Amino acid sequence: MLTEGVMAFLDQAAKDARTQLPDRNSSLFLSGVLDSFTLVDFVTLLEIECDVKIGDADLRPANFDTIAKVEEFISRTRSAQ
Repeated sequence: MLTEGVMAFLDQAAKDARTQLPDRNSSLFLSGVLDSFTLVDFVTLLEIECDVKIGDADLRPANFDTIAKVEEFISRTRSAQ
């Protein structure tokens, strides 16, 4: 489960994109919530809120495409650290 801060970021990004936050298995990119610019801010927030270090090799949209994939990625990253 993502932190309140992360979910608040996604909610605001959805509002800024004039769309609704998609369900946990729908694409954040296709919905317009995330793009290449907001991804950078999103990853920075994830590092702070979830206390993880995200390497450059992990900066792929596939890791951040849906809320479910973000949760899985954070879980894997925590386990590896």
